[in-house]
Amino acid sequence: MNKSSIVIVSALALVVGFWLSWLIGANRTIELETGTWFGDQARALPEFQLLDHNRQNLTRADLNGKWNLIFFGYTHCPDICPASLQTLADMMRAIDDPDVAEALRVYFVSVDPGRDKPEVLASYVSYFNPDFIGATAEMDKLTPLTKSLGIAHAIRNKVGDNPVYDVDHSAAIVLINPKAEFAGLFGAPHDALALARDMTRIVEYN
Repeated sequence: MNKSSIVIVSALALVVGFWLSWLIGANRTIELETGTWFGDQARALPEFQLLDHNRQNLTRADLNGKWNLIFFGYTHCPDICPASLQTLADMMRAIDDPDVAEALRVYFVSVDPGRDKPEVLASYVSYFNPDFIGATAEMDKLTPLTKSLGIAHAIRNKVGDNPVYDVDHSAAIVLINPKAEFAGLFGAPHDALALARDMTRIVEYN
């Protein structure tokens, strides 16, 4: 083989190598049915400290090592919150692979700390799934987390010590990866079977 042929073959090999590299990378993109996958754009969470339904501190470090799905709401919510938690419970039951199910953890974080004390959260989340974790914190500790995730929430129509008032909140389910990074978002309405398929894809992909 002469020198020019060697150059041509080397150039072709380089082009093929780049093409295969691109093709493999393209095929590794996760296509979700119901959510948005951030991929390399995932960003680290700020430090935070909540109190879970067992009165244990819940911090960013506790999210390491698992795929975490977080829904923000409140226990007095008449519709969106119970429907979303039921969907998450149905999702867990719909996952056939025990390794995938083991890799997931579901949190319900209350944005109504005045009424949602740990004992209230314990009763509430266990109704849907005994493995679900409820948590909350006073607003000054809660807001850094919700703000970093783009979760809007506000207490309305609260007068003095009157325990009857409304709470507005986002209906999205937030995905946190095992590095405690904001990795994806599932907007409403939520579908249990589609969520189960999406989470299976995500866990198996990684």
